[in-house]
Amino acid sequence: MSLFVKFARKYFEESEKDLERAIRALNLDDYPQAIFYAQQSVEKGVKAMLEVRRKVVYNHGPELIGIFSETFSNEWKKEYDIIVEALEYLTEYYTRARYPFLLKGEVYGPSDIVSREIAEKGVKLARKAIEVIRDFLRRNSII
Repeated sequence: MSLFVKFARKYFEESEKDLERAIRALNLDDYPQAIFYAQQSVEKGVKAMLEVRRKVVYNHGPELIGIFSETFSNEWKKEYDIIVEALEYLTEYYTRARYPFLLKGEVYGPSDIVSREIAEKGVKLARKAIEVIRDFLRRNSII
């Protein structure tokens, strides 16, 4: 078994664990943590897909979206749009879910910004993205 396959499997295992963490955080009304782990889940799932295509990626955020889109451009499936939508949404809140920041002269913390509605949407998008990723990995005999 190649190192790429081993990494893909481990990335996906961690992706599923992060999705579980996101759901637990949401159930505990810890919305910033729910968003953080939802983002981590999708990011690691995408990295699993990229490993299958022998791409080793350390980037995250907008760069990861570009690398993913470019890597799969010749074999794009409509459901990959779900992954891009999840990455775009979760990337918007990724940093805000972890650190205080300044906006118009006021300092805001993660709990001031990440609401239940934002977290619920993020976890929902992550669940859908992970299903698409799981299907890809099964089709490629990775899991």
